[in-house]
Amino acid sequence: MARVVVVPLRGGSDGDPTHVPKGQGHTIVDPPTIYLEKIAKLWMEDRGEAQPDINYILEKLPQGYVLYQKQRGKGPKAADKWLYGHPSHRYFDSPNRFFPHFKYMMENSGDTMGCPCTVCNAKKGIIPNIGASRRSSTTSISRRASPAVDPVKPPSNISAMGSTKPSKGTVGRPKINHPPAGLDTSRVDEEGTPDVYRNLIEKTRRQISIDEPITEPLSLDWRAEQAILPGLLAKYEQEQQFIPRSGDIVLFVRELLTNVDIRLEETSGSYRIYNRERKTFGVFPLWEAGIIGQPPAETVVMDDVVEETNKELNVTWSGVRVEPIPHPNEDDKSLSMRHRYVPLRQVRPFLLWKQYMHGIPEDEWHQTIKNALALMSTISLVGKYRFRGTWPEAFIYCHGMFIGSEMIAVGDTVRLLPKTGFTTSTDIMVIKTIRLKHSNLDLASSNDYDDGRPYNSAVYVYGAAFTTDEARAEKGYPASSSICTLEGYGPFYPLHAPGKEMAVPYARLLSRVYEAPAMKLWLGESVVDLDTGREGVVEAREYAREHDHRIAEEMDATWYWADSRSEALDLHTVNGLEVSKYDSMRDTRELRQASKILERQAAEGRKRTRSAVDLSSDEEQDDEAEEDEIRREMRIVEHHASPEKKKSNVEIVIEGSRSRAARRVDSEVRP
Repeated sequence: MARVVVVPLRGGSDGDPTHVPKGQGHTIVDPPTIYLEKIAKLWMEDRGEAQPDINYILEKLPQGYVLYQKQRGKGPKAADKWLYGHPSHRYFDSPNRFFPHFKYMMENSGDTMGCPCTVCNAKKGIIPNIGASRRSSTTSISRRASPAVDPVKPPSNISAMGSTKPSKGTVGRPKINHPPAGLDTSRVDEEGTPDVYRNLIEKTRRQISIDEPITEPLSLDWRAEQAILPGLLAKYEQEQQFIPRSGDIVLFVRELLTNVDIRLEETSGSYRIYNRERKTFGVFPLWEAGIIGQPPAETVVMDDVVEETNKELNVTWSGVRVEPIPHPNEDDKSLSMRHRYVPLRQVRPFLLWKQYMHGIPEDEWHQTIKNALALMSTISLVGKYRFRGTWPEAFIYCHGMFIGSEMIAVGDTVRLLPKTGFTTSTDIMVIKTIRLKHSNLDLASSNDYDDGRPYNSAVYVYGAAFTTDEARAEKGYPASSSICTLEGYGPFYPLHAPGKEMAVPYARLLSRVYEAPAMKLWLGESVVDLDTGREGVVEAREYAREHDHRIAEEMDATWYWADSRSEALDLHTVNGLEVSKYDSMRDTRELRQASKILERQAAEGRKRTRSAVDLSSDEEQDDEAEEDEIRREMRIVEHHASPEKKKSNVEIVIEGSRSRAARRVDSEVRP
């Protein structure tokens, strides 16, 4: 049998994840083996590195590219396949057609200016052989919103309604044409980016009720997020929940010999180093707390959590990059630079800190343990994609959130803290939406930065809820066994009627539900339940409220809300790169100019698309029309208020933007 070699990609891609097929009937081909194998073979041959008796396969498609198929008859092979993701919103119909574009990206760090491929040079719906160029994608940069600026001159785009000829001597009332919220510069942050959230609130006040996608075309940060977020969401949807995510805080051990494990010593109830050869327990592991900068790039199996399995790639690919956590109250952030690549067997969820630190004298703890505890009452929202408001209330829909030590996304199954009067966690929720609610907008000051009354903000999570406590279940409905994450914890009973949802405040979220086999391997126990780790999380949140000065110095505050994960953790660098306001290379004026150029190019592209010759088939016409609409709105496609998710392996810490209008140290909402 020929040996298989995985070919890693080079950096850079022009892929556009908003390019997806229209309508129903299309499904994602995962894995896209036909492209991975063919492109790898062509690339290795082109480089002169191909060897006989070796089969090559790409590690993944370039970021933003997804293979779709649609059945055209009966049988598994009766399907047409197209590769979506090209920034022109035209698809590739074969690996051979895609290879010239792929090769050009790999040789030019993702920049496709001058690419000779037939799709880059397509004009008026016809794919020629040589010609045009396309833009490259940008990297993710975080943006922190800041005070709005009052408008210095009245709107200039004012026109009278009605005919130019007077009718009975009457003239209609002038109509003010307000620009879209993402282009309205009457309220901007310190970088000149429109404050889209305050603009949408003002639009709700004017129109009473609105429902529209959130777009920030003048923000390079937002544009970069649109290129990254769909891949992350698809990745989280397909992965098991025990796998660490970018931005998670974890416990980790820097060094662990191959002949030892971390096991429970039952006599003391503590976790120690166990020598498999001598069959003896030794010292305590030297635990540190760190943030996941890069999750595993190679496929993870359950046994990875306690042993080193055979991997195609070394630990920098198969393991995780962890950066020690500095303290939020200190200016010295040098701990972040002492990163380490470790296999998963040396990593544990931070929610289990109380179990793993049991028996270790507190004065022997690594300093990062208490640093992480001080950050357990932080929250930041990720991927705000839709605004729905009926004056004087509004909801902002989000794709995910960081809370304490974990990233939680729509679609996750999460554990809930017990309601008042109960002491044990028995409830879970499958998240359908995450919403930031603004209320009392009519009573609030119109300027978020004066001393006037603020509007109220609260985060709620909506979804289908279940419990292991049969006595509290909704009567008349059977136990559920359809949630694979819950295997080993059940049976589960619904807390409400089918078709309905339950809403809980964010403070009731405990953690993701980690698969029972993983919990058993970590803890060395034959039985686990939903209450495991609850005591430690509650204790950690109380510790944070006393030791994170951003919370402790505010009257009645119990949580710190941040614009991004890096701000929540008060990080100056992530993956060795400066972030947010600490980025010395960040030229806000240049970024603003680049955003305007991109928006002008997008507008020109839309005009060209509208005047282009129709494609040959009705299906292609419909597809391109829908794709142009998606590009025009610059949004993630939605279906019944849920994003369509596309497969992509992305290894970054999300830097979600958040309007300062909605940012404040908030009191906990009690269940």
